[in-house]
Amino acid sequence: MPEIKRTRAREKQQDPNKPVTEELVVEDVVEVKPEEEVSVEVERGITVIEREWKPKTELGKLVASGEITNMDQALSSSRPLLESEIVDQLMPNLESALLTIGQSKGKFGGGKRSIWKQTQKKTKEGNKPKFATCVVVGNRDGFVGLGYGKAKETMPAREKAIKNAKLNLISVKRGCGSWECGCNEFHTIPFSVSGKCGSVKIKLKPAPKGTGILAESQVKLILELAGIQDIRSKAFGQTRTKINLVRACFDALKNITKTKVKSI
Repeated sequence: MPEIKRTRAREKQQDPNKPVTEELVVEDVVEVKPEEEVSVEVERGITVIEREWKPKTELGKLVASGEITNMDQALSSSRPLLESEIVDQLMPNLESALLTIGQSKGKFGGGKRSIWKQTQKKTKEGNKPKFATCVVVGNRDGFVGLGYGKAKETMPAREKAIKNAKLNLISVKRGCGSWECGCNEFHTIPFSVSGKCGSVKIKLKPAPKGTGILAESQVKLILELAGIQDIRSKAFGQTRTKINLVRACFDALKNITKTKVKSI
């Protein structure tokens, strides 16, 4: 973190009857080693210094050296994915979206759906609020990830969720598993699969081409970023708990990869 140095500058008192005003001057003091390469960006008068990524894990070193060039190789290797910068380098076109897992305040327990789930702790010093959010990332071509982040402020919670979503990235198998279609294109899932989280259970079924995504809005967003165009879904349990619903959908997509298919 850059050290911030604050100094106060007084205006010269030209008029003795005019009160003396003080202005707060913020100076950024950053220590940069000469051997490190940095990129400097200036935005709104503030200098932001970004350090170059130096991989710490074995998988990150292989990506930085160019031995691993795509995400399929990274996920198929036995090395765990522990650095989000690996995903940034291999998949620069990754999209992200916030899911509405929370609820804003309203009369009689109502209110609209919100992307922030707010909780607070009662203490002697007062209320200590915390914010949580859920992010889905994907490239709309077979890769999707789901992440959950919680912090005392909204922006750090979002950054945590995006980082966790990149670390939870999975590859989704696609095909044409509907007996009504048989086009042999990658527009739906190859077979029926189910997922579970808490009391929520969801079942995904392949659909013929042109059906679209028949699912709840948050589930639909996950399936779209995964690159699925036609699918049917049915959910059971307390589906009003949106965080369990989206986690159940992500668990179902994981089970597609875990299921072993016999080649013909």
